[in-house]
Amino acid sequence: MSEPSVLGYKRLSGEKLLEAIDSCTSLSQLFALIQLEGIVLQMHSQSGASNLKPRTLSPNQVIASNKDTPLDRLKAQVREAVRKRVTIDKINETTTLNELFRLIQDEGIVLQMHSQPGASNLTPRRLSKKEMRDKEDTPFDRLKAEVIRSVNQAP
Repeated sequence: MSEPSVLGYKRLSGEKLLEAIDSCTSLSQLFALIQLEGIVLQMHSQSGASNLKPRTLSPNQVIASNKDTPLDRLKAQVREAVRKRVTIDKINETTTLNELFRLIQDEGIVLQMHSQPGASNLTPRRLSKKEMRDKEDTPFDRLKAEVIRSVNQAP
């Protein structure tokens, strides 16, 4: 994704960004903020939604539905995307397993367990010299990647 070229713009921190989202009064303001901050939103699709006949609402339904406007629903989606981005930044900043596990617990991140049948029966494998030199892909880095994947897949 290309970065917006706005000179002198400094990205907002987590809490200030959430306040800026809440202060948006129109879709255009919200979209401009999304673009400036580089917020990534997931698209939702409803199969066959275009085939539905438009439905007319009664005056009572219009009043009830105005409490939850499309702008409010979009703001909620943007807030959730910001929270995920902040959580991922925190994950990337961890340097120890203790910090990572504390973050997993504090944020309520759910990890899927992976099982390998018969893994306990395998003899330990010795790493080659090349693998021992390659420090970029450590078990800690793989665990962090798994935690980030879990945060991205969370509803």
